[in-house]
Amino acid sequence: MEGAQEDRVVVVRPGFHLRGLAVTFLISRRPALVLDPPSAALFAAVDGEAGLDGLERRFPGARAALDAWHAAGIVEFVPRAAMRAMPGTGRPLVVVEPHMDDAALSVGGRLLNRRGSRRMIVLSLTRQSNVSCYWSLGRDFFDADRVTELRLAESRLAAALAGAEHVALPLADAPLRFRPAEDWSPGAFVRLHDALAAFLAFPPLPAEVGRAAALLADAVLSLDPAELWLPLGLGGHVDHRLTRDAGLAMLAAHRDRFADVPVLLYEDHPYGTYFPHQRAHVVAALTASGLRLVPDVEDVTGTFADKLRMVGVFASQFKVEAMEPNLRRRAVEAAGRPGRLAESGFRLDGLPAGPLPPASELAPDRDDLRRVRRRLGRFLAGRMARRRVAVIAGAAFGRWREGMEILLEAFPSAAIDVFVAAEFAWETEDWRHPRVRVTVVRQGGWGGVLLREALRPGTPTVVLRFAPFAPEIRWREQILKARLPPRARAAHRLLAALLPARPVVMVRHLGDLCGLLVEKLGPDYAPEGENRPSSASSSRSSAAGG
Repeated sequence: MEGAQEDRVVVVRPGFHLRGLAVTFLISRRPALVLDPPSAALFAAVDGEAGLDGLERRFPGARAALDAWHAAGIVEFVPRAAMRAMPGTGRPLVVVEPHMDDAALSVGGRLLNRRGSRRMIVLSLTRQSNVSCYWSLGRDFFDADRVTELRLAESRLAAALAGAEHVALPLADAPLRFRPAEDWSPGAFVRLHDALAAFLAFPPLPAEVGRAAALLADAVLSLDPAELWLPLGLGGHVDHRLTRDAGLAMLAAHRDRFADVPVLLYEDHPYGTYFPHQRAHVVAALTASGLRLVPDVEDVTGTFADKLRMVGVFASQFKVEAMEPNLRRRAVEAAGRPGRLAESGFRLDGLPAGPLPPASELAPDRDDLRRVRRRLGRFLAGRMARRRVAVIAGAAFGRWREGMEILLEAFPSAAIDVFVAAEFAWETEDWRHPRVRVTVVRQGGWGGVLLREALRPGTPTVVLRFAPFAPEIRWREQILKARLPPRARAAHRLLAALLPARPVVMVRHLGDLCGLLVEKLGPDYAPEGENRPSSASSSRSSAAGG
């Protein structure tokens, strides 16, 4: 009979590879380990099937090396039973996450608290991805098939550490819905990242929520969950908002099927720490819409260290050392007691019956959007008869076509004159419309544009704020809703003064205005949008590997 440790399988974390006598991570040129020949033979024998005892018998003294590699975050010790799906004898706990890492970050401690006690399934709404930690380093690692398979492997291993299974649905991550895989490269990223930030901030369109809800319902209902966890949708990332909205829409559409299913809305991390006031705003908006939310704080002190190991498995996305401070700080806050750590969420007392709250009331910059909403009455006055609308774009569009289609619907008789900074003009090349006229403004040309516009009073005008951040950090500052510096705010007040006798709406992103217009005018004014599925080849491997 094998020893007790044989029940623990040694698994190399995804992304680490043996090249000669060096162990490297992905495309890094710097070795994570340099081995002697016997140690290299041991590393090569770690195949995801061999257990600790078996490796020790084949390689006497192996345990010391394996423990060192484990401490370095290169291998994991996984209970053998967790490497196989638990028998489907009971209804599972289903945890829905936007991306392949969000469950570990947000509810990893809760999952570990239940390890071995019940069947658990982590269900990722998005699957195909080209997102990695190399984005910010300018390295060439954009191959969507390779990144997707890597993230699937990470998700399977992280789930196994919690005694859970992993399943991914065939929806592409937001960057691949923004631009197809072949458009991404290190050089293209520099050009694309501003527009990507604007795309991520564009609220999900009603038709997109409906399609995602149907996709989610097909998967969740087939699993017949005994309990369901959904994200609160914190932060401004469209995929987190889409997952929350689709989950709630699914519950409303299938109230009979979920009547006996406890539902938890969990805090999304790290967004819960980036936008600390949003949690209360989201809860207030959901409560105002008729939902009853009961705080649910669970102690994870005993599993927090193991949660950090789960998070560390997603090394293609981040270093656990960078994530730990915020995770720990929020866990301390949630616990509210010295020496304790907790994860926070809200239990639904009853299921949604009516429409969701307006997206702007759930947004991290809710107060800014409220100020814009107050200006919409004047902006839209006489809209049916307006002959002209001006858009002054000092920032990227993100969703050029959808944004213009919403404005065209809101002003059905108007031509839309778009004045766009040269660095963002490439977005306008993919789609044209006879009522949309684009003027590219070179550096130094804005004075002439504003002078000519000053002579045309009465024109409803949209200003996408000029973001004065350095190009290499601008996209991050836009995603994190960084406040404009005082000088920039003064410049925008001056810009408004140069456009007298007209309704002016200033927004950070085109999606901010378009989301408010859809809320005010109704979903019939929203285009269909697109939830781009993963490629056929990726879907086949998902079915095989889960």
